[in-house]
Amino acid sequence: MFQGRLHPLTLVFAAWHTFRGFLLPLVALLFFGNKAAWSTLLLVFIGIPLVLAILRYFTFTYRIERGELITAHGLLGRTERQIPLARVQDIRIEQGVLHRLCGVAEVFVETAGGQGAEASLSVLSRAEAERLRAAVFGGVAGGVEPAARATPPPVREIVRRLGVGELVLEGLTSNRIASVLALVAVGWQYLDELLPKGTQERWLQAATRNVEQWIEQTGEQAWLYLALTAGAVLLACVVFSVIGSIVVFFGFTLSRSGEDLHRAYGLLTRRSSSLPRRRIQVLRIEETLLRRWFRLATLRADTAGSEATRQEGKGGRDVLLPLVRRSEVDGLLPVFFPDLERADDGWQLVSRRAIYRGTVKGILVLLVLTGSLFALQHRWLNLWPLALLPAVYLLNVVSYRRLGYLLGERYFRTRRGWLSRTTHVVPIRNVQSIVIRQTPLDRRHGVGTLMVDTAGQAYTGEGPSIHNIPWEDARALARTLAHRAAATRYRWGK
Repeated sequence: MFQGRLHPLTLVFAAWHTFRGFLLPLVALLFFGNKAAWSTLLLVFIGIPLVLAILRYFTFTYRIERGELITAHGLLGRTERQIPLARVQDIRIEQGVLHRLCGVAEVFVETAGGQGAEASLSVLSRAEAERLRAAVFGGVAGGVEPAARATPPPVREIVRRLGVGELVLEGLTSNRIASVLALVAVGWQYLDELLPKGTQERWLQAATRNVEQWIEQTGEQAWLYLALTAGAVLLACVVFSVIGSIVVFFGFTLSRSGEDLHRAYGLLTRRSSSLPRRRIQVLRIEETLLRRWFRLATLRADTAGSEATRQEGKGGRDVLLPLVRRSEVDGLLPVFFPDLERADDGWQLVSRRAIYRGTVKGILVLLVLTGSLFALQHRWLNLWPLALLPAVYLLNVVSYRRLGYLLGERYFRTRRGWLSRTTHVVPIRNVQSIVIRQTPLDRRHGVGTLMVDTAGQAYTGEGPSIHNIPWEDARALARTLAHRAAATRYRWGK
């Protein structure tokens, strides 16, 4: 039987986390409060959490027995959690700077459909954390107790390793620049709630007056200075994006040992996770506009794991491979899906009514824009949006050629987008439901939308969907997918 306890440094890290959380209030109270209040705060907000941490350390145990990971803790009230190994989707190992200096790590056990980590083991030695992960996934694959298995783990094969230069390119082509600007806007709005009513408005008015006076004094060179300022802000956002990419993904390594994929990355907080490739529910290939210019892509994968959070997204957990050349993606797909069929020229396009519908929508937008401009000023030059009508048609033709699906015996793929492209790859064995939908306008055009749902879509967004399929083809495709999904066993474990 595999069993263990927490590392003694658990007490040190528990004390540090408790003290860090109340550091600022303690400093303020030390300088501005009285001794009685300081003592009460120390007892209630620091003493009690430390006592609970000590009790948890001395009573917490974990073991693997009869195909289950069992954790237990508690002195007066005993809590025992039993997690079937076949339901474990991921074992995450995270190390901050202090963890790495001390040779320990935090371990998080995730199962399918949870709202977070099913079990948290903080802290274990790094060697014990790796031993636990190997025991959990080894027990699932072997169907026997890990302690009884004498076979050494397979050697890890490096699939892809990203250098600093590639991470710089990742930062330059990511959407973090827009995220920085959005964060500034959110921070400004949040500041309005903290300040007294009317303060933010007075600041804006004062800033506007100062800018107007400065423009009058500076003259024609004011616009040059404004342009330089805007460029400096944009450059700062770019630098921030690049630094963020390096901090999050430094030393990114994707490797494979047997049936398991392993990711390790991070400059300050080092993260390591294992992903059995049999548990990949959806693989998403993203090509944003910037990355298309550089012929790059990002790979994201979902298991039937817990719900994603914003903090986890910042930590890079939503990324299987941050950056890869688009020409190399097809060669990498068998690493994730060994039995994936070749695509060749088997892609099916949707109905050509998609071109007509998209063109009509574009024409309506241009007509509204033209009418608004002409209503403001009755000048023939304001009819310039009508010159874009041929471009609207051509854009819809190009978009139509990228809208399609590919049905194989074991996998279903969809693709869409022109400026930004997205491709989904779904193992048919993991399909949970197929939905076909028809709006009143769809009925008029004889088309519909097909949507495929799987157990995991926390990071890849909504399930694969394809629009403007001829209705009879959509019904036939849904029946075929349902039949093939029913004929194969859904794979939680093996």
